[in-house]
Amino acid sequence: MMPLHTPIFNPSLSTLFEETFCVSLIDLDGRLTYVNHNFCKLTGYSEEELIGSTWELLNKGLTVGVTLNALKEYFKKEKVYQESVKIYAKDGTNYWLDITIVPIYDTANVLTHYLSLDIDVTGSTLVSHEFAKTRTDLQNFKYALDQSAVVAITNAQGMITYVNEQFCKLSKYSREELIGKTHRVVNSGTHSKNFFQDMWQAIQSGKVWHGDICNLSKAGDYYWVNTTIIPFIDSNGRPYQYISIRQDITTHKAAEKSLEIAMKNDFATTVKNLQNGIFKYTVEDNEITFTLLEGKIIELLGITKEMLNEISSEWNYDLHYIRRQLLDGSLGRSSQFEVVYKTFTFLVYLSPIFEEGKVSEVVGTAIDISDRKEAERMVEHMAFHDHLTDLPNRRLLKRTVTQLIADRKKSQEAFALLYIDLDRFKNINDSMGHYVGDQLLKAVGERLKLIIRHNDMVSRLSGDEFIVLCTSATKTGVTLVARRIVEEISKSFQIDHLEVFIAPSIGISVFPEDGMDYDSLLRNADSAMYLAKQSGKGTYQFFTEELYNELIERTLIEMELRQALKKNELSLHYQPQLDFMTGEMKGVEALLRWNHSSRGMISPGKFIPIAEETGLILPIGLWVLETACRQAKEWQNLGYTPIRMSVNVSLRQFKTHTFVSDVKQTLKLTGLEPHYLNIEITESMTSDVDYCQKILQQLREIGIKASIDDFGTGYSSLSYLSKFPITHLKIDQSFIRELTDNSVIVKAIIDLAKNLHLSVIAEGVETVEQADFLKRLDCDEAQGFLYSRPVPSEEIIPLLSGKA
Repeated sequence: MMPLHTPIFNPSLSTLFEETFCVSLIDLDGRLTYVNHNFCKLTGYSEEELIGSTWELLNKGLTVGVTLNALKEYFKKEKVYQESVKIYAKDGTNYWLDITIVPIYDTANVLTHYLSLDIDVTGSTLVSHEFAKTRTDLQNFKYALDQSAVVAITNAQGMITYVNEQFCKLSKYSREELIGKTHRVVNSGTHSKNFFQDMWQAIQSGKVWHGDICNLSKAGDYYWVNTTIIPFIDSNGRPYQYISIRQDITTHKAAEKSLEIAMKNDFATTVKNLQNGIFKYTVEDNEITFTLLEGKIIELLGITKEMLNEISSEWNYDLHYIRRQLLDGSLGRSSQFEVVYKTFTFLVYLSPIFEEGKVSEVVGTAIDISDRKEAERMVEHMAFHDHLTDLPNRRLLKRTVTQLIADRKKSQEAFALLYIDLDRFKNINDSMGHYVGDQLLKAVGERLKLIIRHNDMVSRLSGDEFIVLCTSATKTGVTLVARRIVEEISKSFQIDHLEVFIAPSIGISVFPEDGMDYDSLLRNADSAMYLAKQSGKGTYQFFTEELYNELIERTLIEMELRQALKKNELSLHYQPQLDFMTGEMKGVEALLRWNHSSRGMISPGKFIPIAEETGLILPIGLWVLETACRQAKEWQNLGYTPIRMSVNVSLRQFKTHTFVSDVKQTLKLTGLEPHYLNIEITESMTSDVDYCQKILQQLREIGIKASIDDFGTGYSSLSYLSKFPITHLKIDQSFIRELTDNSVIVKAIIDLAKNLHLSVIAEGVETVEQADFLKRLDCDEAQGFLYSRPVPSEEIIPLLSGKA
């Protein structure tokens, strides 16, 4: 992205920016001169509140003067500024933004503004904090790698994105000449097209590639590099970049050529001062005899050809592989292989020497590649292990499970995956900070390693999700492991001076009955974990076919519910609320119904919990509120006596910072006067006393009534009940249904309401006996099948006109 040269910033310059980013324009005093809709929506401020303000409005910790000076100095050398910043919305919610800032110049090349393009990355802040810890490790690794090897990184298309100094020194190209090019820039033409096609086929399939490549430097010099290319795989199993680690073996290749010439001369004198190890051997009757062993590295190791000949006469199992390679060399096959000796790793090349068409002897060289192998081990460890906990990551888990499935395809011997999710981890991470969250994840990983059996494996999948692979699995054995994990992880963790508690929810899938491949087993374990969370958390659940069908059904309902509003499949039914003494209808309760185009009527108990969990309850709840208010106003316009319209709101809807303004806007839109609207909340929603009192007071000030539904089933404190500005209590129908057993409770609720000057509505009144009893207790209103079921709006008309 380049600095913008334009006299005036046009907000409609790019539809892509407007739809994708939170866009803001800042003048040289740090004041906002333009914000787009996305910016206002995220921050909760209107355009009028933001224009003319500085970013200090969104984060008091920012100092405008310091920030502007920093940007001014930064853009003297750079063109684009990028950073992650934390902001606070109008309602106090905090967000993390990835911001990209570019300077804007006028036609005279004078700086006029700064343009900021921001993306909300709040959900991924945990990951970014975890990576912060590894930066030092990566720098140390990079330093070690740069000192010992030639390193290059390319993207998935083979474009060079990074080279180290060793690469530049060897190729004679500058970093600027290499970045953005492919390796064709150093192609010497030595190798065939098939050579590179085979290499690409290997690394694009996720395999590590080894081989020798001859390159051409900028100065026209040929040089050879022993190369290892390691692909890095994304979550979809596709390589997204490649790291190449190379060793300069030009001297070795030149030595090989020289050796052929020097064979008939004093070979030992020629090679004894070489850094590499040089050896010759012959084979007769399958017996290997070393005739030469020279080189500085051989001298350092203290090995002689006599020692090798003694060993070669008694090859043990560990040396069998080397013996086979040496014998292959005597058959005329050139080859290369690695040998580990003490703390050293050597790359050995074998070159047969032919005389009259037969192999007379074999010449070998041994190059010390210990530093490179250590670097490769570090890269491979990073590719297969989680950077925070050092546990096996998703890639290594998949490889291990896939291999286990292949090994047990015939025997069908069972193993299990335990999918572990930490309950309420986000709350701990948000309230105690990411440092505590990171330390807790590491501690959980360490504790899991102590719990599992010797042949099992614990892996971190992502975030607060772990997988335990039980390689031998009976249902009893896996149950014991799951119980122990729940028990041990539920114990407290000491993080510095804090005592932190967490609990796991575990889903279990078993091979082969729950899946014959990795993806199926992981998906089914995840599904079972979801059910464990739904059933109370801090527990475990085995996957079952019934569970799978239930989740599929739930998913289908969620998908279809998203279209229900657009398809006009949702409607409201209304249930009358009658005065016990006069029989007059005082109000109605609006109840949501879903008449699916192919399934028919779907029970609210089935789709409303899904709507609440997915957030669909917000647009649906707003539609219910608007439809109910419009219906109440329509009845009034038809000349019927105005009645109270009761509308239920969910906790999620009640907690939105726009709830009160949404209600006010709905009343204004429909023309319904506030005192005809009654908002019903459940008793459990009053547990946050301060918030509930504040919202209910705002509704009362508008003139809107409020009632507590299902009273007696929640957990509100009676001492706070008198502080809530409510008008009604609704006795839950569960008490009315078993009125004989609950008569004392019902009487207590009615007496409590009377003392607080509240009206009482009894739900679920179905019999005359129940009605008579409630009348004697001085209950105010009744609602239930005895009087009317919930009915469509047109069927309420007779009751409104008094003809029912």
